[in-house]
Amino acid sequence: MKSVQALLAQLVQTPSQAGVDNLSDIVKVITAWLDDHGVAHTLTRNAAGQPDAIVINPPESESDEVWMLNACVDTAPVGDLGQWRHAPFAATVEDGWLYGRGSSDSKAAVAVFCEIARSTRLAGKAPSKASGAGRRRVTVVFDCDEHSGRFGGIRSATQRFGYPQHCAIGYPGMHEIVTGSRGFHRSTVTLRGAMGHSGGDTVPRELAADKLQRLLKAVSDFNARKPLITADFPIPPRASVTGLRTGARTHSVTASKIECLLDIRVTPAWGVAAAQSWLDKTLAKIARECGDAHPSSVSKPNTWPPYHTPHDALLPRLMESAAAKVLGAAPPLVVCGPGNIGNFLSSHGTQVLCGFGVEFRNAHGPDECAKLSTLAPVFKTYRAAVQAFVGGAV
Repeated sequence: MKSVQALLAQLVQTPSQAGVDNLSDIVKVITAWLDDHGVAHTLTRNAAGQPDAIVINPPESESDEVWMLNACVDTAPVGDLGQWRHAPFAATVEDGWLYGRGSSDSKAAVAVFCEIARSTRLAGKAPSKASGAGRRRVTVVFDCDEHSGRFGGIRSATQRFGYPQHCAIGYPGMHEIVTGSRGFHRSTVTLRGAMGHSGGDTVPRELAADKLQRLLKAVSDFNARKPLITADFPIPPRASVTGLRTGARTHSVTASKIECLLDIRVTPAWGVAAAQSWLDKTLAKIARECGDAHPSSVSKPNTWPPYHTPHDALLPRLMESAAAKVLGAAPPLVVCGPGNIGNFLSSHGTQVLCGFGVEFRNAHGPDECAKLSTLAPVFKTYRAAVQAFVGGAV
């Protein structure tokens, strides 16, 4: 795994913060490595002509049964440098951990998947008897536009090459195989009230601040109630106010408008429609209690449905079997809270796993790091699963 570790260090030493750095630099590092090792690849580009995905071994026929290995090459921003003990782009190794932004999310997966592309046959020799479809093929896609939230790379790749039947996202974490995640309902709630002098003799009956207080209480009460969970998706929905804006920047005037960014995470048992219904009822209750001469409003929501790949589907079975051989026991199949490109892909029929990768600490935080000794077992697990898939073993 020396070559994988060396590539990982080079990737970490190349800043690729979403919205901060020029992503062409990290693309050049990866494509140069692929060229040096004889791995054919192609680039997809955004409307501005900038590369947004690196694609290895794309499907050659609509009848191909495709498993996509996916990892992002852009990262979260570094944030406050003063909170970092190790420089975020030095790729410092200490006590077996490699430190740096993106080391775990998800440059370790990029390095592992590059080595798989170099060393492993990625297409079956004949049409798959197991699936009854065409040739089985593993396509590798490195997304340059994931942490922005736009997911531009995966959108470009699927627009050009179609949606895969299966996808494994190389997010970090070696102790679980993640088969699904919550979706979301995101909107801007605008609370309106009377504008007046904050030192006046009377307090206006309808205040935007009072409406905000009740909205925050409703969010808190929602999160405190009995969890709405099922046996196969044991994570409850959750609501969060993630940002506040108001135009009155003075102590002497009551706010006439407060904008609240509201993020509601949804599950199969309590989905997008339920979130909208809860929000409508909450705002109706606030209007009854505070008055509605200055009505509140809600922006058109941005929504993604939750997803859950069944445990008996092909990819979970392949990864469980491969992990059991490499690790001695298969990690449990679980679901997670954060959304990811799996929400996008699953809505187009793809069965997705969104997590099996290196052991990690502090993803998105200061001193993010990846445990180097876990590169080898993660590589061996994916390689064994790829070989079984391509060989039609399942």
